[in-house]
Amino acid sequence: MTLESLTGNRRILVIMGPGGVGKTTLAATLGLEAARQGRRALVLTIDPAMRLADALGLGGFSAGDHHMLPKDTLINAGVPVTTPLFVAMLDTGRSLSDLITREVSDPNRRKRILENPFFERLCHDLAGSREYAAMEEIYHLHTRGDYDLLIVDTPPTIHGLDFLEAPDRILDVLEHDGYRWLMRPALLTGKLGLKILDFSGGYVVRTLSRFTGIRFLKDLAAFIDLFSGLMEGFRQRASELRSILTTDASAFLLVTTPDPSRSEECRYLNRRLSRRHLAPGAVVVNRVTPQPPGLPAEPEFSKKLTRALAEEMPPGDAQAAVAAMLSAHQMLADLSERDRERLEELRESLPDHQEVISVPLLEEDVHDIAGLELMRRAVTTKGKEQ
Repeated sequence: MTLESLTGNRRILVIMGPGGVGKTTLAATLGLEAARQGRRALVLTIDPAMRLADALGLGGFSAGDHHMLPKDTLINAGVPVTTPLFVAMLDTGRSLSDLITREVSDPNRRKRILENPFFERLCHDLAGSREYAAMEEIYHLHTRGDYDLLIVDTPPTIHGLDFLEAPDRILDVLEHDGYRWLMRPALLTGKLGLKILDFSGGYVVRTLSRFTGIRFLKDLAAFIDLFSGLMEGFRQRASELRSILTTDASAFLLVTTPDPSRSEECRYLNRRLSRRHLAPGAVVVNRVTPQPPGLPAEPEFSKKLTRALAEEMPPGDAQAAVAAMLSAHQMLADLSERDRERLEELRESLPDHQEVISVPLLEEDVHDIAGLELMRRAVTTKGKEQ
């Protein structure tokens, strides 16, 4: 399996891995490869960090923005594309607001949900809300069909797993019968006053109200009541997306580096995904030290080089320069051999069907489209031929 086959044949690619291994850079690189193939691709980052904008050299690009990189702009940067590339950063509040707008047809009910104080808390304060919003956004984009390929850049390791697991936790909280038992008296007080508090939860509500205020509980109860009719649709879409992610339309890519600690995180992610029947299609090992070019095999090479340099500088400086060059060459050779051994260890620890793709360490960090094109050429067969 090659990266070109993944970008050419799948509808959803989910990029996961430890922090700082180049997930976002790879996601943007694969977006360029898809555009080269003529596929309409969107790179969506659900990582709150701004690395996507940094990798593409986009200033003023913020959460919630959808940005198109025109075909001419990409070609002028050296990328042989046939279509533009689209990029976006998830905004939790906007995504959830759009969801409510789509799912709630009654304008009065929709307005009450969006203006409820707890909706703002759900968007920004509730653990897992960002991952739930990501799930809804990916499902919506996939089913709407505006893009041939959706490339999802996830947060590091455990937060990346939250993208798969948090939606159920949030829905369990909002659907839990205990909340209805607890909040029923608060709902009653909103209509009939505190005197009619139901005994089944009244004491608890009165106790909580000393700390939070009855207004807080009434707002929470109203919010849960407004949301109650939406739960079946929420859970159904989460289930459908999980099913989509297990089909051949989707693929997971794990990204790591030769560093042992990052490789161990990669193996951990692999195990967790495999238990969910989401085994990665490939593991990309980024920043592998390449083998340095071989030195001339002729005898007396270093002496000849020293004599040649001595024509331009003092003999002592020439000797020091040659010694430094030979030392640096040996160090690169040692690092390359170390990375090769680590790569082989990782390959042997993974299932046989998982492809391991190595990406060489580039001379400079990627911070613009031209840099992404260098990486695209390094990781794809077509790129190497160009």
